[in-house]
Amino acid sequence: MIKKTYSKLLWYFDRTFGNSKKWFWQFCWVFGFLSVAVLFFTILGNWLFPESTDDVLQNKQELVVPAPIASDSVYGCAALKSMGLSNSVSPAIGQSDSVPTIPISKNDELTITQKTIGMILKSNGITEKSSLPFGWQVVLVFVGTFLVSGFVITYLGNLLRNRLEAFRNGNVRYYFTDHILFLGGSKMICPMIKELYKKPEYRKLDFVVLSTDEPETIRRQIYGALSEDEKKCLKITVLRGLRDEKESLESVHVDKASRIYIVGENPNDPEHDSTNMACWNLAKELCSNRKGIPCFLMFNRASSAYIFRHKEEADGDSCLDTTIVNRLESVAQRVLVHNGDENKFFPALDRDGISKDKDHDRTVHFVLYGTTAISYALATTAAHLCHFPNFVIRNDNGTWGENNERRTRITFITPNMKDEMAYLTSHLNNLFRLSKVNFIDENGKKHEDIYNISKDEVFGDFLDIEWDFIDGNIADGRIRELLLDYYQKNQKGETYLTLAMCQKEADKNIAAALYLPSEFHTIEYKDEEKTEVDFVKTIPILVFQPESEEMLKTANHEIAMFKNIFPFGSVKESYDPSIRRRISEGKRIGYIYNRGEDYAFMTSDQEELDRQWRNMKYADQMSNIYSASHIGVKLRSVGNRSQLTEEEIQLLAVTEHNRWNVEKLLMGFEALPKSERDKQGDAEGLKELKKLKKQFKHYCIEPYRELNETDKKYDILIVKNLGDII
Repeated sequence: MIKKTYSKLLWYFDRTFGNSKKWFWQFCWVFGFLSVAVLFFTILGNWLFPESTDDVLQNKQELVVPAPIASDSVYGCAALKSMGLSNSVSPAIGQSDSVPTIPISKNDELTITQKTIGMILKSNGITEKSSLPFGWQVVLVFVGTFLVSGFVITYLGNLLRNRLEAFRNGNVRYYFTDHILFLGGSKMICPMIKELYKKPEYRKLDFVVLSTDEPETIRRQIYGALSEDEKKCLKITVLRGLRDEKESLESVHVDKASRIYIVGENPNDPEHDSTNMACWNLAKELCSNRKGIPCFLMFNRASSAYIFRHKEEADGDSCLDTTIVNRLESVAQRVLVHNGDENKFFPALDRDGISKDKDHDRTVHFVLYGTTAISYALATTAAHLCHFPNFVIRNDNGTWGENNERRTRITFITPNMKDEMAYLTSHLNNLFRLSKVNFIDENGKKHEDIYNISKDEVFGDFLDIEWDFIDGNIADGRIRELLLDYYQKNQKGETYLTLAMCQKEADKNIAAALYLPSEFHTIEYKDEEKTEVDFVKTIPILVFQPESEEMLKTANHEIAMFKNIFPFGSVKESYDPSIRRRISEGKRIGYIYNRGEDYAFMTSDQEELDRQWRNMKYADQMSNIYSASHIGVKLRSVGNRSQLTEEEIQLLAVTEHNRWNVEKLLMGFEALPKSERDKQGDAEGLKELKKLKKQFKHYCIEPYRELNETDKKYDILIVKNLGDII
């Protein structure tokens, strides 16, 4: 308790001296130092030299002078009485009784306390007339001279300057407990801090940032993003150090943190992911005596997250409850995942929802210009999300299956597409060898279904995602005509079209968006007052801005022709605040899966949910989070109703399995040939198939109609209990 109080006092001292505007508090600290010193020597002097009554009386009688007033004079007596001295005078030796005497001064009547204070503060020399011993006077004069002239002005000034410099440079360490720790000074921490501030339980905690960057720069970034109320309430400390150095992590008490965010520094640093991984390993070592500390580990490359996902088993007793966040995937989820009102700035790919109604035959068409890391992140996120009930049909025999005539279409456009297509399809080979893929070359010739999936009998044609790769520049007349064809299909009610400009250069993306055919800049409104844009007829255009979004964001809010242009992707805006909500929903999905048919109601014991979550494989954790991301799509498809009919439950169960198929393929799982999948009808064969899951091969990646009844029940169970999950 004493240690923590002392550390907190130092923290407030540095905070007040570190701010030039807090001059009053700086004065209070200096005054406090002086007061403590004076008080100490006063108490010590009273203890060493206690005064007696005799000393005081003797001091009163020591020095007198003849009074020029006769003692028998009436005027003289009255004068003495008026001065209050008539009772204190006494004749001096050699004086007649008629000549009164008076003291020269009353200074000698001062107490030890008053003399001590006077000598220290005045430091005006030693007097033989004082009742204090000569040696003690020397001490007081020396202390006063040193304290006022030397210590306060020189030594204390240097000390404070050094302390201030150390604080500004982030080299002062404090004792922290139950704090929120950010390892790395990336701009992403600004929205993270603002999001955490919304939770009352975090407002009183210390926010500690450890970074190799200039602390003053990071402080300006953080405080520039905060409101006045947030600045007053939040306690933010920025310290300098290496996040992959054990000594630095120990100095910020990583083992006592309540939450850990390993975000790193510049995301474009080629060593970013490796350094974050080293930091995670050190944090795990230092926190080995604790369990379940929430930890967010940020990766910038999809390959890093892919490697982490292939860890065989999660450590059930792990000290860190780790969630992997890929920065670009987080950007894509912030733009495309709509499970509530948190993302109203971006229209959903399915707008207000795609239902099974026969007058609602639309599909989603997502067009991305540029083959960059962000375009891949957007495309794979769309592939996770775009699965709808109108992709499902009921066969004549009463079974439910896939409608192969209706699929989500994801289109890439870029020059030299053939090479880019080869890279992407090889990277996600498990997905594309089961997908319908079309290629349009630089001459405009279309090569349909290049993997011949529609006639595949080994694996089957059951995925509801279709891919187009088009070679060309968006300025070419051929590509502009193709885009206009896509636009007309949107206007006819066949598709919901969304465009994304994903080149590396921000200015090129703006130019590509502005110089689209004029039809794409036609803004339709839902009301006569023109307050709400109708994105059924108006095409949303997403524009990648890796540095700053402010220019286009301001234009979107204030200029009519920019109402359908949405910037995204800056480092500062990379964090998806709804991820924490989806993790909570993922934990409840996992709880339902584990209970199976025995599930009756959702537990209110958060510790039980957390413990079960820690015991899951990381791949299963991510699967549940991806399932939670799709909840908004499901609810919009049924008009956001909580009470579902039996047919709607069945439709959404098939939709959930279609989503799960693509999710597993994107996560690196392999599908088995139909001849192998058929073995699940036999008990021994099913046992062997389950063992293959450790090798990232899953027998349930298949059409819904081929699932065994036990596996079908899990999809139905999730859909029936959406209310408990959210």
